[in-house]
Amino acid sequence: MADSDTPKYLLGGGERLSSDIPRPPRGMGEKAHPYSFAQARRRLQGQGEVVNHGLRALPPLALPANEAVIGLTLHPSYLAKSYYPSNLLKECGLRHMGSRAVHIRPEKLVTQKALDDDRPLLAPLIYVAGDVEDLASFTGAIGNWQPADAHVEDDFRKIETLALPGRDRLKPLAAGLAARKGALPLEIVLHVDEDDEGAILDAFNVFAASLGVEVLDGYTRQVGGLAFLAARGVRSSLEPLLDFTFLRALRGMPTLKPFEPALRSARASFRVQLPDADALAPDLAVAIFDGGLPSNHGLDRWVTLHEPADVGAPLPGGSSHGLGVTSAFLFGPLEEGVIPGPPPATVEHWRVIGDDTLADDFALLPVLARIENVLSSRAYDFINISMGPDITIEDDDVTAWTSTLDALLADGETVATVACGNNGEADRDAGLHRVQPPSDGVNIVSVGAASRPDTQWRRAPYSAWGPGRSPGFVKPDLITFGGSTSSPFLMLDAARQGTGFGNQGTSFAAPLVMRCAAGVRAQFAEHLWAPTIKALLIHHAEAGDHPREEVGWGCLPHGVGDLVLCRDGEAHVLYQRQMPPQGSVRMELPVPSDVHGRIEIRGTFCIYSDVDPEDALNYTRGGLEIAFRPDSVTLPEPYEKDGRVIEPTVPKTSGFFSSEELYSTEFARRDDAHKWETVFTRTKRMNSSSLNRPVFDVSYAARAHGHTGRRAPHMKVALVLTLRHAKTRDLYDRVVRTAAGRLQPMRPRPGLAVPTRVRV
Repeated sequence: MADSDTPKYLLGGGERLSSDIPRPPRGMGEKAHPYSFAQARRRLQGQGEVVNHGLRALPPLALPANEAVIGLTLHPSYLAKSYYPSNLLKECGLRHMGSRAVHIRPEKLVTQKALDDDRPLLAPLIYVAGDVEDLASFTGAIGNWQPADAHVEDDFRKIETLALPGRDRLKPLAAGLAARKGALPLEIVLHVDEDDEGAILDAFNVFAASLGVEVLDGYTRQVGGLAFLAARGVRSSLEPLLDFTFLRALRGMPTLKPFEPALRSARASFRVQLPDADALAPDLAVAIFDGGLPSNHGLDRWVTLHEPADVGAPLPGGSSHGLGVTSAFLFGPLEEGVIPGPPPATVEHWRVIGDDTLADDFALLPVLARIENVLSSRAYDFINISMGPDITIEDDDVTAWTSTLDALLADGETVATVACGNNGEADRDAGLHRVQPPSDGVNIVSVGAASRPDTQWRRAPYSAWGPGRSPGFVKPDLITFGGSTSSPFLMLDAARQGTGFGNQGTSFAAPLVMRCAAGVRAQFAEHLWAPTIKALLIHHAEAGDHPREEVGWGCLPHGVGDLVLCRDGEAHVLYQRQMPPQGSVRMELPVPSDVHGRIEIRGTFCIYSDVDPEDALNYTRGGLEIAFRPDSVTLPEPYEKDGRVIEPTVPKTSGFFSSEELYSTEFARRDDAHKWETVFTRTKRMNSSSLNRPVFDVSYAARAHGHTGRRAPHMKVALVLTLRHAKTRDLYDRVVRTAAGRLQPMRPRPGLAVPTRVRV
């Protein structure tokens, strides 16, 4: 296999290099608490009196079942789930409704790092609900309050501020809406109980009607602990709506991203000859949700068009956009005078937009419902969405589109590629250049556009920037060729059958990534999980010197060979492993003992996770704690601490994945934030002499609403590992020998040619 002419496919079976182990011990240092209970009581007394006055001033119609919501902002020292004030909430008869991130400068700082940095610190704002009389009594008597339980005292002193939900819940209106007269289309987001039978919603409808705001029937969507409502109201009614303390956010109803005007190239159209071949893997289930196809599309051999019964007539721009997206998946960027190869799979194109959306202020809602109905009733291996709300993401709230799709995709069965938006040249100071929903999802692959298909690529100027929220901070996940003025993306033209033209946009980069992903799955007889495919895509993205907020993890080559073949001097190993009900997993790295010098180790982990949409700060319910042990055999020497001799029971760790590697210096970091991300990737170079049966010890972290939660059963964990040592050309064979029969090259499907590389 050392012969470079012999294809060296990905090595599969990495899970056979893994084993269940007890959860390794974790060091927990002493907590430096900012305030004593007595100090907390004194400093919060005045804030409590303000809240007490505000509660008593709320109109009765704004109190469903005589309940209200208040916000507790914890000191930045208490971000970890172990500091959640559950004892306090139980003592006071309060229940959790949601949370979000805020940035504050607390009254007292406890670390030298915080003292040396004058930036605001990340803190959790927790929304809690309870009987309004009990809340008023508690907040009005804080100065003399004395709980019987010391654990309640400990929870109380974690509070930095308490207040009624703020006026910042009313979001600025977009310019187009701000100029409108009369009733405005609104999106209203409410905190609700997940098992709520409608009490909060019914009460809000009555309260809104008292202010002249009409809540529209048939549009309400509940995802987790949030309800998304459609309404109409005049501008003067917006501020009074905020008296309903269960209201999480109030904004103008977003519009759909427009299909037109297209970013069409001035290049002349050209003739296209399509391949006379079936799809490589017709057993794969692939769906595109878009604007439909022209009647003369000529793709019947590979495409089935579906139109839901309630969708309006096709839009001319929608058909052109839909054909471009479908062409990008089936054939990739066309080349004039070249017959494209066979598609990786057949595709079902769902037209979810019609002329019923043209004059509808609430067009987003039925479009999302159509997508949800399909995904709830059919199983797909791959889906692509190159549409969505024409807004940028918010750091403190998750949209209906994002939360719905993340919930639908949490089982880890589907690879979803989503275009990140063409707003990259919008106002940066206002944040209007950032990625658009639903590309901020944690269970999707967010795709931006590169300007060229070769090594001279840059982020295309129109391609939206990151970052995303945390978790989901690195957005877009990656970029790939999407076209530019000087190097357009060539695709099929809806204007005339059998011709092609040049276009550009993230809408076409996203299905190109799906084409790569489906091409990988089509290549092999063995089944690859969705997290494995996503990990493989990100693993092979190269960022170079480009800023992470522009290109995410990097630019992906669109040749399948770049993803499934190993070069001389390297080995790519795939691990697919379900986490056990308890304990941890040890994953061995098959580093040959006869390789000398510095060896490069690249690891990419990926999981899919259930989500809590009402808890933007603690959005993912699952995470990973990954400890890298370069020497898994040798125990450290005993050492003395606080007068005691400590004998270590596990080998030393060496930093691999960390917050410092993930988060940029422009954003305040939390020490444990990275473990709640769904993707971890890094390259590390080490002296081979320091490696002695190296391992990753992987532990499953679970939470719900920011505090302790149960593990999701059968959570899938994927690891793509690359070992690289350029001077050892037969490294691939040595890795196979080191694994002692537990690794095998992935088996290509019979009859498939060796895929070509794009990256040289």
